[in-house]
Amino acid sequence: MTVSKAPPQAKKQGAERDFVVMNGDFSIESGAVAASRLLARREPPTAIFCFNDEMAMGVYMTAHRENVRIPADLSVVGFDDIRYAACMEPPLTTIAQPMREIGEGTVRLLMQILKDPSVAPEPVTLPHILTIRSSTAPASTRR
Repeated sequence: MTVSKAPPQAKKQGAERDFVVMNGDFSIESGAVAASRLLARREPPTAIFCFNDEMAMGVYMTAHRENVRIPADLSVVGFDDIRYAACMEPPLTTIAQPMREIGEGTVRLLMQILKDPSVAPEPVTLPHILTIRSSTAPASTRR
């Protein structure tokens, strides 16, 4: 677990609380374990951003077990927009990745490397989509 101060741009927007980063293996179980640790803190979070939607499922499981209401007590955001995200209760707010473009770009890069191993890969930023569903609410409505 890593605790870090909010970045300067977050402070400008009024998000002055510490950020906590938990390590996990992208599984439902690791999301549940991380959520247990976060919710047990003296000052539990008002929001959790998960590195993937499966970890968010684990957060949901722990929140349900601990009687923490999503989004009334805790906002949850995932990443990937797997097909089950819309079926969760409440439906999960998540960030969709362009999976096809990622796959195509990976194949292109591999082909370039096979042709010329000295080719240095360049970073690529692909468009993404924030799909807002019902798992988030303004923090001012909580506690």
